[in-house]
Amino acid sequence: MMAIAILTAEFLWPVEDAASGRGLHLVVLWLMLGMLHALARWRSAGIESERRRAPCGLMDWSILLIAVGHVVSTAVVFQVEGDRRSALNLTFEWLAIFTAWRLFRCLSLDRLQASRIVSALVAIGVGLSAFGIWQHHFFYAEQSSWYLSKRAELDGALAAGGGSGSVDASSIIAEFQQADIPLEGSDRILWENRLLSSSEPFGTFSLANTLAGVLATVLTLLAGQVTADWSRGRRPSVVELMLLAVQLALLAYCLVLTKSRSAWLGAMVGSMVLMLIRSRASVAVKGLRWGIAAASLAGIVAGTAAFFGALDKEVILESPRSLQFRLLYWTGTLQMLKEQPLLGVGPGNFRQMYLKHKANESSEEIKDPHNFLLESWSAGGLLGLSGMMLFVGGVLRRLGTAANADLMNVQSPILNARRSWKLLPAGLLMGFALQAGWQWIQGHSILPDQMSSLLLLLGVAFVLLKGGTNIRPVDSVTGLAAALALMIHLLAAGGFEMPAIMLLLLICGGLGVSHQEGSSSPAEVRSSPPTEQSVHWASLPAAITCLSLAVIVLNFGLSPVYTAERDVSIGDDAMYRQRNPQSAQAAYRQAAENDPFGVFSRQRIAELETYRLSEQEQVLTLFMADTNNRQLAEEAAEANRQAIREMLPKAIEASDFMILADRRNIFGYRSKAVCLSIGARVLNDPEMLKEAIAEQQRVVNMYPSSVENWSELATLCNLVSHDPERGPSETGDAASELARQAAEKALELEEINRQWGHQDRYLTKERFEAMTEILSR
Repeated sequence: MMAIAILTAEFLWPVEDAASGRGLHLVVLWLMLGMLHALARWRSAGIESERRRAPCGLMDWSILLIAVGHVVSTAVVFQVEGDRRSALNLTFEWLAIFTAWRLFRCLSLDRLQASRIVSALVAIGVGLSAFGIWQHHFFYAEQSSWYLSKRAELDGALAAGGGSGSVDASSIIAEFQQADIPLEGSDRILWENRLLSSSEPFGTFSLANTLAGVLATVLTLLAGQVTADWSRGRRPSVVELMLLAVQLALLAYCLVLTKSRSAWLGAMVGSMVLMLIRSRASVAVKGLRWGIAAASLAGIVAGTAAFFGALDKEVILESPRSLQFRLLYWTGTLQMLKEQPLLGVGPGNFRQMYLKHKANESSEEIKDPHNFLLESWSAGGLLGLSGMMLFVGGVLRRLGTAANADLMNVQSPILNARRSWKLLPAGLLMGFALQAGWQWIQGHSILPDQMSSLLLLLGVAFVLLKGGTNIRPVDSVTGLAAALALMIHLLAAGGFEMPAIMLLLLICGGLGVSHQEGSSSPAEVRSSPPTEQSVHWASLPAAITCLSLAVIVLNFGLSPVYTAERDVSIGDDAMYRQRNPQSAQAAYRQAAENDPFGVFSRQRIAELETYRLSEQEQVLTLFMADTNNRQLAEEAAEANRQAIREMLPKAIEASDFMILADRRNIFGYRSKAVCLSIGARVLNDPEMLKEAIAEQQRVVNMYPSSVENWSELATLCNLVSHDPERGPSETGDAASELARQAAEKALELEEINRQWGHQDRYLTKERFEAMTEILSR
C-alpha cells in the first residue's frame, strides 16, 4: 500500500522540475520503504522470504549502471564547479528510482500484487485524463481571462506611478512571482503564447508532452489487459464493457488533445504489437521479430552517422518541419557530447553546455535533448548510456520471443481478492494526502489543487466500479508493449530525468521480464531454497545502505533545498510586495548560506544588484536630460554617479558569487558584463569597458546563437571605437572591426529568427537600427 501511495504522489507534482529538488521528500520515503522491505526479508528469512525476492538480472544491472553513472558524473560536476545542486538532486532521484525498481520487481513476482500495481496506474491515468480534459475545455479560458485582466491592471499601475500605483503593481507582481509567471523578456512572450495560443492539457505536470507519455503508456496497459481477456475467451459483463469504454474514451480523447505525435505513435505501435502477439500468427510473429531487428539496426546506423557528422544541417532542413527542431536538438547534443563523450556533462547540466552548440535556427534553450538515450549519455556518461541501452535491449529481446514464451498468468482467470482489494484505493488516497500534506508543510495553499485531486479520484471510482473483488491479471506482453510505447515517445520527448516517467517505464519493463530474466526462475528458487544465513546477509546490508542514503539525502538534499526555497520566497515577498530590496537581499543571502550548492538564490542576488544598478543609471540619464535647471541637474547627476560608484563593487561581487555557484552558467558572466558596461559608461572608465567587452566575448563564446549577445558585444565595442576624447588608435580600430563583425552576426541571426518566426528573439527597433548604423560606417 505504501509503495502505491508514494507512486501516486510521484504523479501529482511537476516532475520536469526534479533538478530543483521538489521531489526529494519522496526520495526519502522511497529509501525508507526500501529499508523496511529489506528488514522484513531479513527478519523472515527462509524460503518464503526468498520467494518475495526478485532475482538480480540484466534489468537490475542496467538500472544500477544508470545510477552509478549519475554518481560518477556528479563527482565530475563538483570538480569542474558546474551546477552541483541540480546534479546532486537528480542523482538522489536515481538512487530512489533504483530502490523503487527493486521494490516493484519483488512485488510483481506475486501476480495479485502485479495486477494491483497496473490497476493503480490505470486509475491514475484515467484521473489525469479527466483533469486534462477539464483543462482543455475550461482552464485555459479562465486562466487567460484572469491573466489578461491582471496584466492590464499591472500596466495601468506602472503607467500611473506614484504611491498607490506602486503598491498595486507590487501586489500584482507578487502574484505573478508566486505563480511562476515571467514578467518580461522572451520568457514572458513564450509563456503568453503557450497560455493564449494553445489549449493542450498538461495535467499535474508542466508540459503536455509529459502527460501524453503517461496516457499513451496507460492506454497500452489497459488494452493489454483487455486483449489478454479476449485471448482467454472470457466475455466481460455489460457493466465491465461500459466501464472499459469510458476509461478508453477518456484516455484516448485526452491523448489526442495533447497533440503529441510521438505519444500517438507510441500508443499505436504498442497496440499493434499487442494485436500481433495475441494473434499468434507465425507470419505476424516473424514480421515483429524482423521489424524489431530492422528498427534497432536503423537506429544504430542513424545515431552513428549523426555522431560523425553525416547528418548535417542541409539534410535536417529538407525534413518535415515537425522533425526539424528535434533533429536540430539531437545534432547539437551530439556535438556537445563529442567534447565529453566518456562522462557526459552531468545531471542537470545539459542546458549550460548545450547553448554553445545550439543551432541558429532553433530558438528554445532546451533543458534536455528530447531523447532519452541522448539524455542518459549526457547525464550519466557512457555508464548511463550503457545502462539505458541494456534496458532497451532487454525489452526488445523479450518482445522478440514473447509470442512463443510462457506468458505470465495469461491463462489465469480473473483474480479474486476481496480482502486485499481495499488496499488499492487506500494507497491511492494516501498518495493524495501525502502530496497535499507536503504542500501544507511548505506553506503553499492546497486549495488550487482540489480540482486536480477530485478529478484524479475519478480514476479510483472507475477501479471500484469493477465490483471491488475482481482484478484483471497482467501478462508479460502487456508490460513489454506498454514499455515499448513509452520508449518510442521518449525518443522525441524529455523524460529521462523525470522520476514518475522513468518509474512508469521501469515498472512496465519489469512486468514483462519478472519471470523470464536470467537463470534464477521461481521454479529454481523452489527447487534450491536458500539458507536463513544467506538471506540474512543479502538483506541487512541493503537495509543499512537505504538508511544511510536516506540520511545523506536529508542532510545534503531535502533540508538545504527546503530552507533555501523558504528564504527565497521570503525574499521575493520582500522585493515585490513590500518593495524592500535590503530585506530581500538579506533573505537571498540567507538562502545561499543555507544551501551552499544552490544556484537560484545566488542568481536572485545578482539579478537584484544588476537591476538596482541599471535603475540608478536610468535616473542619472533623466537628470542629464533635464535642461530646466542645469546646476541642480548636474548636482543630482553627480550624486547619482557617486551612488553608482558605491553600488558597482557590490553588483560585480554578486555576479562573481553567482559564477562560483556554476561556472558553466552564462547568467553570471552576462550580469557581470552588464554591470561593468554601466560602470564604464557612467564613470567614463576605458579599462572597465575593456573588461566588459572581455566578459561579453566570453558570453558570446558560451552562447554563439543568441542575437542579443552579439548585439550587446557590438554596442560595447562601438563605444571604444568612437570615443571622442581618445581619438583614433590601434585599440579603437580593432574594436571598430570587432563591432562590425558582431553587428553583422547579429543581423544575420535576426534574419534567421524572422525567417523561422522566432518572435521572442527579435531585436528591438532601436537595437536593430544601431546594428545597421554600425555596419554602414
